[in-house]
Amino acid sequence: MPRISQKFIERKIRRPESGQVIYRDDELIGFGLRVTRGSMSYIVECRVNGINRRITIGPHGRFDPDTARAEAKSLLATMTRGKDPREEQAKEKLAQITLGEVLEDYFLARSLRPNSIRSFRQIVKRCLGDWVTLPIAAITKEMVETRHRELTRVTRQGTSGKAQANAAMEQLCTLINFAMNKYEIDGNPIIQKNPVDRLSQIRAWHRIPRRQNVVPEYKLSSWYKAVLSVRDKKVRDYLLLLLFTGLRRTEAATLKWTDVDFEGRVLTIRSELAKNHREHRLPLTDFLIELLARRKNESQNSEYVFPGQGGRGHMVDSSDVVQGVGEKCGWKFTLHDLRRTFLTTAEIVEVPHYALKKLANHVSQADVTSGYVVVNVERMRIYMDRISNHFFNALEVDRNEPL
Repeated sequence: MPRISQKFIERKIRRPESGQVIYRDDELIGFGLRVTRGSMSYIVECRVNGINRRITIGPHGRFDPDTARAEAKSLLATMTRGKDPREEQAKEKLAQITLGEVLEDYFLARSLRPNSIRSFRQIVKRCLGDWVTLPIAAITKEMVETRHRELTRVTRQGTSGKAQANAAMEQLCTLINFAMNKYEIDGNPIIQKNPVDRLSQIRAWHRIPRRQNVVPEYKLSSWYKAVLSVRDKKVRDYLLLLLFTGLRRTEAATLKWTDVDFEGRVLTIRSELAKNHREHRLPLTDFLIELLARRKNESQNSEYVFPGQGGRGHMVDSSDVVQGVGEKCGWKFTLHDLRRTFLTTAEIVEVPHYALKKLANHVSQADVTSGYVVVNVERMRIYMDRISNHFFNALEVDRNEPL
């Protein structure tokens, strides 16, 4: 068969009615043109390590015969050395996989909640946004050390950036460890050593004391009065529910009416919302039943106990109200501080250790004994009442007056 050229294609090529015909070049062995009824594509064929390989160079039109021939020579030279170009391209692509691509693969591989994914993305975007297009293997320990130091600087809000710097590097470390385990070339990880290890080697991690903030008892009455003055009764009830149940903010904000059993006087946190992925059933006191019944009457037919703006979805942001309440009562607090206040109060009224863990929905894998202690929801009701009564005294609540 003659040399494949433009003249040969124009004069000799005939498109088959069905199937395909391959015209092989008699000058460059392994170079050819595959022709079907609707297309023509240049190809190369060669045995690689004893296996016949055929690789498509590209369609006629995008490639002319001379350009395709030059590409075929390069591919054939690679193949005769025992390397499969497709595998080599895949290896090259893998070696260049970016931080952003690893991030998406990580989310696909992990069963993370939407809030966790959103938080992860925000930290990466804010702290490592200029790195997402970099090959993850190109991130060096010097880059890590420098970025950690830069993120440590005081923020525009005047707060220390230490927690942010640590969080960003912890997430980067997680992604790089994931990449080390997932991506290999010829059996070797694309990253041999995690560059974030540099921070441990030079002891650069910041020591961040665990938050211990609570609303102290002597401030609870002022806090309660400030909460009662909130115009948005939905947010007011949300804050009270957090204090009287110790729920995490997302657990409370995403409550649906199907989670509330008025007859059984039980509140259920679905397993997909619980931090430990375990369903959590909490007994409801008279105060909470009254609060939830009022919410039900004002819920605008929403499926959520605390609906979002216009009744769509669930409530998302209450930060402005929290700030206002803090300013009014003279004590800055976070929503999680209310959970700590609940659990601290449980300790004060001497709720037993295992009952406290049950109320908090905490699970310790190391605590073997707790696995044998079964604490039912009705037994928890005694302790919930004890905690609520202590709050009533501290808040100076008049139970004869409606909220």
